[in-house]
Amino acid sequence: MATYQTTAFVLKREDIFEADRLYHLYTEDFGKVRAIASSVRKNGAKLTGHLEPFSLIWVELMAKKGGDLFITTALSETNILGRNASPNQIALFTKMSGFILKMLGGQEKDEAMWNFILENFWTASRASSSDKFLSEFKSGFIKLMGFGADFEEAKYYLGDFE
Repeated sequence: MATYQTTAFVLKREDIFEADRLYHLYTEDFGKVRAIASSVRKNGAKLTGHLEPFSLIWVELMAKKGGDLFITTALSETNILGRNASPNQIALFTKMSGFILKMLGGQEKDEAMWNFILENFWTASRASSSDKFLSEFKSGFIKLMGFGADFEEAKYYLGDFE
């Protein structure tokens, strides 16, 4: 079983099975990945605090036979959202994360995308107007992916991602 170590940003988590969670990560070395953390919903689980959404983490992933990735170790570097986040900031981060998950396909390392995502989440943590920021984020994301310079134009080809 191969193991991989990388820096990752936690985009989303989903409860699966009795005590496990599925994490959607954007990693520096592999792009968007989905990985399972076993038993993190149990009381006293050591990984739980390190795998909070919108955290920048160092993670060790193990690939099993079927190709599924499992999180074996995780260390939180920082939570970009912060502890005193307003409901508007939480909503903005959630919308940005959802957009990223819809737009990106499978695993593919992309240094420019990694930098864009981190930069924009750091900027969003200090943004005053969430609607304007989200619109600018989507336009920049679409441009970086090569679908044109304007999100409104790209919607014609990509469908509605609101």
